Parts: sequence; structure tokens; C-alpha cells
Amino acid sequence: MTAQGFQSDPYELFLRCFAQDRDRIFAYIHSLLPHRADAEDVFQRCSVLLWRKFGQFDAHREFLPWACGVAFYEVRNFVRVAARDRLQFDDEVMQQLADRRMETLGQYDQRLGHLRGCLTELKPVDRELVRAVYEQDRSQTEFAESTGRALQTLYNRLSLVRRSLLECVQRKLAAEGRLA
Repeated sequence: MTAQGFQSDPYELFLRCFAQDRDRIFAYIHSLLPHRADAEDVFQRCSVLLWRKFGQFDAHREFLPWACGVAFYEVRNFVRVAARDRLQFDDEVMQQLADRRMETLGQYDQRLGHLRGCLTELKPVDRELVRAVYEQDRSQTEFAESTGRALQTLYNRLSLVRRSLLECVQRKLAAEGRLA
């Protein structure tokens, strides 16, 4: 989203741009940081930083690439400071991941739309499993206990459902000639 054409105050303009791209910005950060908690922490700091730097934003350009550029440096700073994990990406690998993620951000909405469509094609019991694990933030163990099913059975079923959803999304992308 470009800010061009908006005759709003900077706060309103920022909120419009940020609200439209916030999920993609978080996904970008999370793709560079393996732990969700770290990604959430960096996202929060990045959100404040984006507002502070919004005066530097060129309203004739797209907001998302600019925001991801700011996020990239915030992730790099986090990785440099966070020496608690043994596995750390060096700057070159981080740059490659960031570049690849920027290429795929445009496909995010399209893939998400296909995933929603594929979810409706699942059997109700499989949809319930996906919702319990991903939307309700319940662990598979909790879900197994609440439904009286064996945990290993749920692991196996969830694995099959994930594979089915991936194949469904890939089929839909391939039908559009956009499989990436």
C-alpha cells in the first residue's frame, strides 16, 4: 500500500498502512527468527520503531518493503544481541533469507485465501482438529485428552491433514500457474 493519495494526518496514515500489512510484517520477521516468542518480541519493538521512523517513509513507495527493511535491521540487531541460542545465522544467510522472504510476501494473501478454501473442503472432524491446534492454541495433548483419542493417532491425523492442505494449496496455485 502506498500512502499517495491519502490526505490524512501522519498517525492515521501510519495506522492504515500498518494495519493492512501487519500480518505480513510479522510473518517476515518470524521467517527470520525460528522461535515465535522472539519474533513477537522483535515485532513489538519493530512496530514502535516503524512509527518513530514513519517520517522518513516515502509516501510514493510501497509501505511493506520499507517496513520489512526496517524489520530486517531490527532482526539483525536482535540476533547479534541474543547470544543465548547456539544456532545463529550469519549476516549472509540472514540476508538470503530476507531476500527470499521478500519475494514470497506477495504470494501470502493468495496462499492464505487458498488455504481457507482448502480448509472448507476438509471433513468436519479434521477441521475441528486444525482449529483446536492452531486457532484455539490448544496443544495436541489437550485436544487428545478432551476428545478421548490417543495422542499418537492425533499426531498421525494432523500430519495427514497438513499434507492434504499443502497439496490442495499447491494444486490451486498450479491451476493458476503460480506455484512457487
